[in-house]
Amino acid sequence: MTGHNPDRGDDLTDLKYVGPATEEDLTESDVDAEDFRNKRVSYRMLVDAGVNPGVATKIRREHSLPWSITGSNNEDLDKRSDQVRGLQDDERAWVAASTGDWKSGEGEESSDSDSSDDGGRPSLSSSPDLSADLGDGPEDAEADGSGELEAAEAAWRERSKPDPVTDVEGITEDVADRLASAGINSVRSLATADPESVGDVLGFDQEQVAEWVDAAKRLA
Repeated sequence: MTGHNPDRGDDLTDLKYVGPATEEDLTESDVDAEDFRNKRVSYRMLVDAGVNPGVATKIRREHSLPWSITGSNNEDLDKRSDQVRGLQDDERAWVAASTGDWKSGEGEESSDSDSSDDGGRPSLSSSPDLSADLGDGPEDAEADGSGELEAAEAAWRERSKPDPVTDVEGITEDVADRLASAGINSVRSLATADPESVGDVLGFDQEQVAEWVDAAKRLA
């Protein structure tokens, strides 16, 4: 940053969307008009300087400024994804529950293996008579209520599974992949997304995104 130089005739307020309050924030951060011309200032730097995010968005678009100066394209995309929308709470719960069940099943298998080797005691699978006495067929599962529990769990999983964005009319698999790169991977997350931000970040027509969002709201 070169700082403000009145001898050059450069005035930040000459720039569109830069008012007195914004000029004060930028001057305190050593940002001048030349920095705008040379693209040495980004949206993130404007916000960090104290500029209102909405005003910063207008300034970035008007003067074709980058979202961020540092970091790779992938890192920038990750930051933009966080700004647009992430997983919903119920989706996080579904993922956590699925992971927890998998770990629980793995632990039970490990426990069974340890029991079969502990002290040379045979496992149930190596003792046909004992297995027959205990009974592990479908009738026994239904009798002790485990069958109903498994059915209820399966139904809950089906209800909790997020609806894919391809359920929205007009969204193809390619479009879904691009939306997913911004963290939008369900009908519900699309329904709460901001069309302007999504269009700006992913390069979609904002009116088209608005139609997708409206359609998602009807399905959510």
